[in-house]
Amino acid sequence: MPPAKWAPVLNRRLPSDLAVVGASEVNPGFHSRFCAQDRFYRYRILTDAPDPERARFAYWHGRPLDVAAMQKAAEPLVGDHDFLAYTEELDPSVENTRRKLFTFQVRELRDEVWLDVVGTAFLRGMMRRLAGALLEVGRGHRNVVEVSRLLHPEERNHIQWPVVLPAHGLCLMRVRYGRHPRDSRVLGLRS
Repeated sequence: MPPAKWAPVLNRRLPSDLAVVGASEVNPGFHSRFCAQDRFYRYRILTDAPDPERARFAYWHGRPLDVAAMQKAAEPLVGDHDFLAYTEELDPSVENTRRKLFTFQVRELRDEVWLDVVGTAFLRGMMRRLAGALLEVGRGHRNVVEVSRLLHPEERNHIQWPVVLPAHGLCLMRVRYGRHPRDSRVLGLRS
């Protein structure tokens, strides 16, 4: 079947809250996970009254947050670091916990705080624990400096690891592959 037909055929079968927006042919060596250049995740936190219409897509905190402190805590997370303290249970096959974050923005929009992160790849639970750390900072329950100290193996065992927030506030916004996707495992890069 030609790629142009995939979207309409699949959309007839998918539930109404899901849609395929396009399809294209890739080379046989393409891997959706390992050929990605970067991923963009957003975690949404509601800071006002509960909202049933957004409950599936945002974590309800219900109180104002110190967004300036959250922004300050997020700054040192950008770069290539060992994010072991920002993971959930790791599969025993995961040997490398270093990841590179390109951007980490904390923005307040009306009654929500958005955590927008772009990185090469993410460990299991990493984005939700990063969000948990920044929520703790925003609530005044964690020192701004502790967030970056958790990146250092010699210090992270002396600091309580942040909470892992629920998945319903997290959304994968975009995955970029670039013009000529190449498998990062073959290139010797981290995935």
